[in-house]
This record gives sequence, structure tokens and C-alpha cells, in this order.
Amino acid sequence: MHNATGNSSDMTGNFFLSAGIASTTYNYQGLPQWIIPPMVLPHADFKLSRGETVIISDTSENIIDSAYISSAIKNTISRGRTPDGVGAWCLFNSPTPNASNNQSTCYTGVVPAPQINLASGWYSAANPVTVVTAQNATSHYTTNGDVPDQLDNVVNGTIYINESSVLSVRSFDNNGTALPSPTVDRTYIINENSHDLPVVSIITDEDHLWNWYTGIYVMGPNASTSYPYFGSNFWQPWSRKSRMEFFDGTQTKQFEAEFDLEIHGGWSRAEPQKSFRVDAKSIYTGEIKHTLIKRKPHITSYNNFNLRNGGQHGLSDRLQDAIMSRLAQGTEIDRMGYQPCIVYLNGSYWGLYGIREKLDEHYVESNHGVPSDEVQLINRDGSLVGSPAHFSESYDIIMNTSTSSDNFLEVFSSRFDIYNYIDYFVFQTYIQNRDWLGIDWGLNNVKLWRQDTLDATWRYMMYDTDFAFGLYGGNIYQNYIDRARNPTSPNDHSELFDHVLENDDFMCRFTNRYNDLINTTFQTANFNATTDELKAELAPAIPDHISNWSSQMGPYSFTSWSNAVNSIKSYNASRISTARQHINQSFSLYGQRDIDLDAYPEDAGVIKLNSIIPELPWEGVYHGGCPITAKATPNFGYVFSHWTSNNGNYQNEEEDSIQVLMNINTELTANFDSCSAVIDVDIVADGNLLRSEISEEVSGVFYNWSLDGTNISEDSVLYNPTNGNYTLTVRFDSCEIATEIFTVARESYSLLLFPNPAIDQLHVQFILGEQNDINLSIYSTSGQKVWQNNRTDFIGQFNEIIDISTLARGAYILRVETPTKDYTERFIRI
Repeated sequence: MHNATGNSSDMTGNFFLSAGIASTTYNYQGLPQWIIPPMVLPHADFKLSRGETVIISDTSENIIDSAYISSAIKNTISRGRTPDGVGAWCLFNSPTPNASNNQSTCYTGVVPAPQINLASGWYSAANPVTVVTAQNATSHYTTNGDVPDQLDNVVNGTIYINESSVLSVRSFDNNGTALPSPTVDRTYIINENSHDLPVVSIITDEDHLWNWYTGIYVMGPNASTSYPYFGSNFWQPWSRKSRMEFFDGTQTKQFEAEFDLEIHGGWSRAEPQKSFRVDAKSIYTGEIKHTLIKRKPHITSYNNFNLRNGGQHGLSDRLQDAIMSRLAQGTEIDRMGYQPCIVYLNGSYWGLYGIREKLDEHYVESNHGVPSDEVQLINRDGSLVGSPAHFSESYDIIMNTSTSSDNFLEVFSSRFDIYNYIDYFVFQTYIQNRDWLGIDWGLNNVKLWRQDTLDATWRYMMYDTDFAFGLYGGNIYQNYIDRARNPTSPNDHSELFDHVLENDDFMCRFTNRYNDLINTTFQTANFNATTDELKAELAPAIPDHISNWSSQMGPYSFTSWSNAVNSIKSYNASRISTARQHINQSFSLYGQRDIDLDAYPEDAGVIKLNSIIPELPWEGVYHGGCPITAKATPNFGYVFSHWTSNNGNYQNEEEDSIQVLMNINTELTANFDSCSAVIDVDIVADGNLLRSEISEEVSGVFYNWSLDGTNISEDSVLYNPTNGNYTLTVRFDSCEIATEIFTVARESYSLLLFPNPAIDQLHVQFILGEQNDINLSIYSTSGQKVWQNNRTDFIGQFNEIIDISTLARGAYILRVETPTKDYTERFIRI
């Protein structure tokens, strides 16, 4: 493979291994033995779950055989008959598909799990533990994480737990006719503090971790002698079945689980304290049903998660990636949640970790509601889930669309979520992430997803920001906008970024959003508050972590840790000014411009500036050459009036949304008026009804009528009002205005019936100002009651239609009776 031209930068390739016959004259007469012929394997198109019954019946639905799937049956256990098909039901410790059961040991059941009297948890001193074992069984135990076998210690009396450890107990049938019980684990923490953090107790066989040839935590026989020791066991994609107990911040056990344990991370694998990946599989106990990350309480089920050691910052602050993720919470970036915790490994304190989401199809389902089987997910190497074809097609379409075309942004937005795209590239370039986009070495830490539907767009995911903010030689003066456009290792992502920035509209949207985030998210007050919040969560637990690890790796003291966290804040404080300079340099803008925003009167309204709504009065910095957008929104009780500014570069001062050219330092004030000062609302009598009259044209009006202080109707008009004092309150937009009292004083009162004469329906209207039971009746002229309806505790405007289609043609009287008054009105049915 080679560059096709001097301008070609795409060195990706798809490689295939093929085998064939060199001779053009020879053909196989039949399939060779090394080719597997097409075949159909018999199988059922359903699954069985514990607690269900499988039934075999004939064509007449007569039951031939059946079997109940007990909850005691694990995924490694099968059930069948021996001798084949005719003997008693048995359990087998390994399945025998397509083979006879006759050679398998028939087990009659599973030994009940042993009962341990002392619950997992924290204790201040050594504790005796007793175990209750089922009859005709013997329990064996370990304290090193191993699943007990019959060669391990026999439970014979009391077990004493003198230090933090795990106790694993399993019972075995004395006669060998039943399968061993499940392993029961207990975690005992003696004289140690969890510092109000969740605790993850990982329990796994010692060989899974420390065996020189198969252990996932050790270097092993094939390790390189130089850092990061490629070839080590911990670089292998190995997983080992393990168990877990999880405790919340109150030291209360929340769940236990079986899972696959892997080593996680990049070069941080080479550190003494390594990251873990927890993969909860259906072949074990299935998904973990618990809220692991407090800031994402809506996620209550996890297919997997990572226990991160802090990455390349594990030796210093341990927090940088968590800080960046927390800051990105207010953006459109997909990022991992973070929850600090303490890990115990086979009962040994293993230090501070961060519970982090894994950015995969299950993350998308949990955070966006997209079914995991509808997700397309790609990274630097290609497809992780689904097909990468849409991304490749998107690249070709956008790169072949002129950035000066009127529909360029429309084309781009049809392929990429533009809000996510801008936020992602603003964030990564501001924090100067070296280990990303091929900046200083090959393409790395790039991942994006879309739903596999026609109109879905790509969204980028941010992770692994350890190499940001000057780690290993970076500095605030490096222009990462330019470096991302032309990195050391160009790639599709950098080429798209460079291309889209050639469009002036996109460039200004990017510039304004960049300034929005500098003016808010990255401002020192906000940045420091977020950092200090995360720091405070870890601070009480840091001394224990240092005591455990400082002989092998940093941080080496509480002071050095605290200084490392503070250095992140210091770097950000210095980065703000150079980031603004780089915006100006990269896009040849007209320099930085200050803007002062305010509202008059105070607290009368808010201003949305581009994408942010700052607390007024407010100061910020933008750039000349890109107009900013300001939109005024009144608070309750006010309406927008006009803008005032020293900068006249906007079109209409009375429009609530304007664009302002930032050619000078700008002061901009949104002026508001109280609703009652500019809008009049009156009650008007119009024939036999009351209605409102509003001095300004408004929409979306809500009405509330009251009679003598009692709310009676939310209709726009009142029909046939009774005598009394009326007020009307109207609500629209941010206004609520009440009228003066309007008094109705009539000499007489009558019901309003229409149409009259009526054919099939009679509209009845009247008002009751006091809550009463009412009885509505219709009488013929001979005095016979022909219709009746009752209402209890009625008040307000009665405005309903009565069906009179069953009445004979003629004259009738409608009567409304209350405990204090009667009203009647004559009508004719034709």
C-alpha cells in the first residue's frame, strides 16, 4: 500500500486473507476436508429462563414430557434424562449437545447455599463467623478470593476474621450425588474508613490476577523490558470470571454480582495500580440493576462500567479527566459520568478509583434512549458496532461540497449534529488535548455514534483527556485550532474540521460558541468551583490511598496531590487569554471586543447571548468580525420595550432578537416595561354577555373570571351574567393583568336559552355566584316532568347543550332550582 498521489493522506486499508489453487487447469472434484460445508444446526427459536417450564407435546396437545427450569440451575449446568430419554431427570455439570447423556454423572440436585451469620460490612474489631451447612454436606472456605473446592479448609466451628478480608464458602454433598452449592462471599473491612464513598469489593481467584502465565495483573513471560511493557499479560484482551459486592456511601450493601474482569486503559496499564473493566454478562448474573453514578440517577442498569485509576494523572491529581467530563455536562458533548469510589481486591484495600461509563452502544441506549441494536459506533480503527459506510459517505459528500455553497451548512447538518460537533471541537482544542485527532502522534481517542436510521446524524464522544492542559511538555501558547486542522497525522476527522471552518457561517458559529464557553464554563470562578467540588469528594480518602501506594507510585503526599489539583486551575486561568488570541489568529478576525449586558429595570428580564443566558449585569469578551445574537425575554409582569447601546450596528431596536456587529467595545441594555403600564384590559358589556377588551394585539390568552371574589369561569366570555361584582384576570406571555371591578345590576334575571325555537339541541346558559346544588328540569305545558338532571356543589358559568331530540314537538318550560331560588324560561321544540 502506498500514497496514490503526493496529496493523499489516507493510509487506511481493508485486508483479506484468501486461499486458492495456483493452477488454472485443476479443479477440486469435491470439497476438501479443510472447508466446512454449509449446514443447518437444529435449534429452537426461543430461550428458556429460570422459573419457566418447557413442555413437549404431540400434535393433539397431549403432554409427552415437561421440565421446570429451577432457579438453582446455573448457566454451566444442563438438565436431561439418563439413560437417554427414558431415565430420571438429572443435572449435569457440563452440557452434552449432540452426544449421549449416558456417560455423564447424574446429579439429583444442587446443595443449598451455606448460611453465614456475619453480614458483609465494616467492623471495628475481629469477629467470629459461624456457618450453617445443609444436612449431608460439608462446607469449605477460602480467604484469598478463590472459589472453594474440596481441598480447601473445612468449616469446622468458628472462623475468626482478624483483618480486612473476603470469606468465600461453598458446600459439597457428602455422597457426591448433588452438585456443589453456589459460592457465598462476604467482605469484612476491619478498622478502615470508606469516607462516605461507594466501595466496590472485587473477589476473584488468585490465579486470575497473579499467575505468571495466565494472570491478568502481572507482566508475564512475554513482556517488554521498557515502559509500558508491551507484551505483558496486562496488555492482553483477557477476561476472568469474578464476583463483586457493592456498598453505597453509607456502607450499606446494595448488590452482589458475577462478571468478567479485565484490565482497562492505555499506558496506565503499566502502573502498579491498574484500571479495571467490569463486564456484566447474561451468562452470569446479568445486568447490574443499580444507580452507580449519582449525577446520572436516570441510569439504573449497567451492562458494563470501568473502574479508572486516573489514567496518566493517576500519579498526580487523579482528577483531570473527571473534571473535564463534569465541565462538559453543560454542553452537547457525549461524555462519561464519574463517581469516585474505593476498591478492595480480594479483601485488600486497592485505593481510589473512578466509576466511569463505557462509551459503547449500551451507553447510547442509557443516555439517549436509542436501542443498542440500532447504534452505529466507530473509532479510529473503523466500526465497533454496525457499519462505517455512512461516515465514509458523509466524508465524501461534505468534502466535495463547496464551503461557499448556500446549502453547505444544510448538507453538513444533515450528516453531523452541529451542536455536538461544535462543542466537541471547541472543548478539545481549548483544553489542548495532545492524545487526540493525531495531534502529536497517530489518530487516537476519537469515537462517534449515530442511530441506524435514515436521517440520524453523527455525535462525537469525549474521553481520555489526560494529555490535555500541558501534560508532558504542552503549553498554553500552542494553537490547537490550527493543530487540529493540520495535525501530525492527518485523518478524515481533521480534514473535515479544516474543511468546514472554511465556511464563514460555520466559522462564526464556532467562534461565538467558543467565546460563550470561555465566558462561562472555563471562566475561573466556574472552573475552580467544579474542580474544588471534585477535590473535596476525594480529599478525606487521599491519605489512605497515599499510604497504600506512595512507595510504588504517586501522589507521594497530600500536599503534592493538592498542588497537582490546584495546578489544573492555574493552567486554566492562564489558558483563557491565549485561547482568545488563537481564535483571532486562526480566523483573521478583528480583535477582542468587550461586551457589557444589562436589563432595565433590574430583574425585569434576561438576555440570551448566542447560546448562553448569563446572570445580569454581565461582562464578556467576543471578537470583531462575527456578529453576536442577543435575544431579550421579559420576566413575569414585564414586556420587552427596546434596546439601547453605544453600538448602533443592529437593525431594529424594538425587535427582541438582534444581531450586533462587534466592531467596538459594546454596552447593550434590554429595556422592559411593566405589563400594566403599556397594556390595558377592560370588561365590556356586549348585549347579554361580558367580554374582555385588550389594548394590544396578543395571543395565547388565558382568562379567569371572578364574581364577588369567587372564581367562576375560564371562558373568554360570560353569558347572561347575574348581578354582582366581576373582575377578569388575563394571562399571556409573561403578563398577568387584572381589570377594575365591573358591576352588573339588572332589574330582573332570566335564563338564556338558544336557539329558541330549537330542533334537537337546546343551549342553556346561566351563572351561579354561590356554590349550590342545582336541579334542572323540563316540563310540558300540562305540568308533566319530561327531563331532569342534577348537579352538586355547582358554582360558576353553566354553559351546556341539552339533547331534546326525543321530546315531542310543542312548548316546554326549563326550570333551574337551587335551595334559595328558582328560575324558569319557556322554549319551543319544532
